Amino acid sequence: MFSKENSLWHAMCFKAGNVLRSTQMQVADWFEHFREMRTVPTDPIVRDVDVPGAGRLRLVRSVDCLGAMCPRPQLLTMKVLGEVEPGEVIEVVSDNPAAVEGFPALAQALNCTYLATVRDADHWRMYLRKSS
Repeated sequence: MFSKENSLWHAMCFKAGNVLRSTQMQVADWFEHFREMRTVPTDPIVRDVDVPGAGRLRLVRSVDCLGAMCPRPQLLTMKVLGEVEPGEVIEVVSDNPAAVEGFPALAQALNCTYLATVRDADHWRMYLRKSS
């Protein structure tokens, strides 16, 4: 049973625990906010690029997956492919070798055309065309 002397102590412990949990959630929300800032851009990016073996391509979207681990690059790509029209080309930028290896199979599973992979100094650029 709680005595009158201990009730103040228990109230202080309860309040301190709530403040600590609240602070932890605020920090977690802060990190989540900055992590979500690196997701798929909301505006289409239309530009032309020269891709070895595929020629000149007009990109409508670029998916920034730098620093993302599997399966996030694949999930972001699936999301963007759902937003573009058939025949349009997207670019996926990733620095994860495992994700890069899986993109030809992902394109086949999503009924897309895998065009090319270009290796830059510290990342890869993969190009996919959405099929109809």
